[in-house]
Amino acid sequence: MEQQIRKYGSINDLPASCQKLFDSNEKSSFDLSKDWFLLLETTVIRQTKEIYIFTSETMDVIQGIWPVLLQKNGKFSPRQINSFTCFYSSLYQPLISSNLTIESLTGCLRKILSDTQADVLRFDIMDPSHSGFDLHEQALKKIGFKTDRFFCWGNWYLPVNDRSFSDYLQGLSSRVRNTLERRKKKFLAGGRGKLEIITTHDKLFTAIDVWKKNYSASWKIPEPYPEFMPSLINLCAAKGWLRLGIAYYDEEPIAAQLWIVNQGRAAIYKLAYDEKFAHLSPGTILTAHLMQHAIDVDKVHEVDYLTGDDAYKKDWMSHRRERLGLVAYNLRSFWGLIGISKHIAGKIRKKILKSLK
Repeated sequence: MEQQIRKYGSINDLPASCQKLFDSNEKSSFDLSKDWFLLLETTVIRQTKEIYIFTSETMDVIQGIWPVLLQKNGKFSPRQINSFTCFYSSLYQPLISSNLTIESLTGCLRKILSDTQADVLRFDIMDPSHSGFDLHEQALKKIGFKTDRFFCWGNWYLPVNDRSFSDYLQGLSSRVRNTLERRKKKFLAGGRGKLEIITTHDKLFTAIDVWKKNYSASWKIPEPYPEFMPSLINLCAAKGWLRLGIAYYDEEPIAAQLWIVNQGRAAIYKLAYDEKFAHLSPGTILTAHLMQHAIDVDKVHEVDYLTGDDAYKKDWMSHRRERLGLVAYNLRSFWGLIGISKHIAGKIRKKILKSLK
């Protein structure tokens, strides 16, 4: 059976036959869905990067989809293929069918790398336990590329294991439980504090307005792509993923959190609060409120804090895993050899600095 590799310049250009593979991967994570990639393309990536989406097709069946970005730094610099990600991303992987063999994958990657004349391939924030990670590493080695893995960040998460929120709460440390109870009592005293979770289009304008207000009043730097978050909130509402929690005090919204609930998994995507009200701990109270909704109402099997090893995440989550990247250098190209030399030198320098510390 002949394998056809096709190239597209936009997620919108992909044939309808790709939808089945997108749907299958969406079950693992919201950020492997077609809608997510399209959102990134239209609000962020299209402005700065050259997009390629490669597909592998056998007998009119899509076997693989590789959404990638081509980085061209000029005539005297390497051509590099990057994962279709940005700082809004928490997970990436090429979308491949479970029956795609290592031989077929090797053929696909050889064609993709040949078409792009890439010296370097770099895929960020992948799940190393996913079979596709090892398969891509093996296939790149077969082509003759030198590969290496690198750390991206820790990922804290909670397997719910059919517990109720009450059961989950009892499993937290007494320090966290007592702090939460005390702060919630203070927040709700006299009816001044109120908590709300928006899940549908009904209050979408309010949700977006509240999000913008709290984010601008928070400690965080302004969004470099202001259309992304409103568009994401709209997408989540349309797909039934939206869990936007809001904390009010004296009728004023002082904190907001966006959780994304998809396929029994609750992802804590982004949070912000007005710094003037930090003494009320609205973020902590809102996290507990959304956690209760996710566990008791949505009946999720997992809660995921997504990116980073922030100390506070250990208070809420019980498990940690890592997101790794995969980098590969073309040993047949000048810039590939330069790249692997710099990469090895960098690793040696890190080891020396670590030993000196």
